[in-house]
Amino acid sequence: MAEEKKTTKKKVAKKTTADTAKKSTPKVETKATKKVETKEKATTKTDAKAKVEEKKVVKKKNYIQKVKKQNKKKSNEALAAQKTLKGKKKLPTFRGRFGKKNIRKVSKAKWKKWRKPRSIDLDRGLQHGYRPKIGYRNQADLRDIHPSGYIEVMVRNTAEVETINVKTEAIRISATVGKRKRNDIITKANEKGIWVLN
Repeated sequence: MAEEKKTTKKKVAKKTTADTAKKSTPKVETKATKKVETKEKATTKTDAKAKVEEKKVVKKKNYIQKVKKQNKKKSNEALAAQKTLKGKKKLPTFRGRFGKKNIRKVSKAKWKKWRKPRSIDLDRGLQHGYRPKIGYRNQADLRDIHPSGYIEVMVRNTAEVETINVKTEAIRISATVGKRKRNDIITKANEKGIWVLN
């Protein structure tokens, strides 16, 4: 009896030690399980990337490239007009009622404009800036000519480009015109050999 009790006690002790060992030791991951997990992560990443790429493709719009202007040689008429521009009067900067004179710097384009003086500003003297007079006016031939020698013409569509005289006129495209229509205007101007100023 004593021997049987000892063997049973030993068996119970062995079982308890085995249970505690199982609980205390962490599960060892094999290489195969690690590979499976990494594959799953990789597939999820690739799926996410594919979805993002699909979204990007949907967002892309057709980009309209700019057409470059090709200004050709100036006409003889434009060159002659450019030479006559040298005889143009140099005018003072007319600066009308803009508050205090020490604020109005000539270097800033904001203050180079003329505003007709009204009410309190009527008694301004020369120290506040010159006033425009008829004596400052240039000759009729020299007026409204661009420094390039051409007469400026504002253009808003391709139909207006066809009416332009190539020898004496150059076009300026309106700021409200979009990129696609602007490209059409420039291509037509390049074909006809018209100068584009902007």
